[in-house]
Amino acid sequence: MSSRGRLGVLVRSFPKLSETFILGEILGLERAGFQVTVFTLRPPTDAIAQPLVAQVRAPIVLVAPPAPRGEAADSADTDADPDEELARLLAVQLRRRGIDHLHGHFIDRPGAIAARAAELAGVTFSLSAHAKDIYLGDPRQIRELLGAACFTVTCTGYNHEVLEGLAPPGAAVHRVYHGIDTARFAPARVPGRRASAMATGDAGAGAPSPTRLLAVGRLREKKGFATLVRAVAVLREQGVEATCDIVGYGEQQPALEAQIASLGLEGRVRLGGKMSHARIRDLYREADVFVAPSEIAADGDRDGIPNVLLEAMATALPVVTTPVSGIPEIVRDGENGLLVPPADAAALAAAIARLAASASLRERLGAAARRAVIAQFGEERNLAQLVGLLAPYVRPTLASLGTGTEGRPHV
Repeated sequence: MSSRGRLGVLVRSFPKLSETFILGEILGLERAGFQVTVFTLRPPTDAIAQPLVAQVRAPIVLVAPPAPRGEAADSADTDADPDEELARLLAVQLRRRGIDHLHGHFIDRPGAIAARAAELAGVTFSLSAHAKDIYLGDPRQIRELLGAACFTVTCTGYNHEVLEGLAPPGAAVHRVYHGIDTARFAPARVPGRRASAMATGDAGAGAPSPTRLLAVGRLREKKGFATLVRAVAVLREQGVEATCDIVGYGEQQPALEAQIASLGLEGRVRLGGKMSHARIRDLYREADVFVAPSEIAADGDRDGIPNVLLEAMATALPVVTTPVSGIPEIVRDGENGLLVPPADAAALAAAIARLAASASLRERLGAAARRAVIAQFGEERNLAQLVGLLAPYVRPTLASLGTGTEGRPHV
């Protein structure tokens, strides 16, 4: 066992607005006593960052090759393997900073770089596998990495079964759910818009406010937002008044904008772009229904259990989603949410209409959703699993627990 406790965490980019689970894990590992250094393969690209980034004490080290000096350097490097170069540069940093163990996020390119760097530096390594990296990755490379890592964790039971099927004998693969801060993501203490909207649902007195739908995620095929837009059009045809905010960014934005315009939904469906976690938390509390219409993309990509789904459930917001990948591990149809078939706009609209018509159903499902997240996805409970897996390879030390809250610059 290590006598120091220096843990390296390799990610593609940090901080990244859409990867709050990595931010939460780093903060949790620091609370647990690990002396963490974050290594990133590229600089951050988001113009805004979550406020919690300021609480990260770890130095953030950008692993990047030096800029070439003129055409001669460019021509001399044409045959170089860029990933091998990154692995060598990372290995130098691991030795320089006295890292005892490296934990890499994503079992595709970052995982391969982590494995090679650990080999060159003579340290142990482990991996976290998530979603796209599993389903779009090279199965042969994944098998090799699973066999070489001290252990691999993944965030759903569904992923775990897939990886177990790829793993060689003796590989250690563990399901460790992403933890949610259920104190931070909690129902509003003072009744707000959602409470007043609910009050009109069952009574039938007066004209109820439009049902406010919320969806959050990257604008890409697997999120199913095109299906959600069609569902809003179906609701309009059925006379169900609803508005929909879709928060996120990505390659599908032009197509979604065109779809919204072609269906005449400009006043009903809004694309919110990038937002801070604090603003999204407010939106959870203001919405009536959270919609996560996950699908399996044409290339096989799919969600695990979307963190935003857990956050919405933790705020006691009733959810409509699909039984894709690991989602049924937390959402049980009719008990703590509603499940509909993926890519089915009519079924999605019917479930939303059902919730729009019944304040009591929204309240019952929302309360059960929060209880389920607290029981299964508590932040410290799931962090303890990861700490236990890391403990044989790197020792957390009380000396690494500080009181500072200022983030570290890239070095």
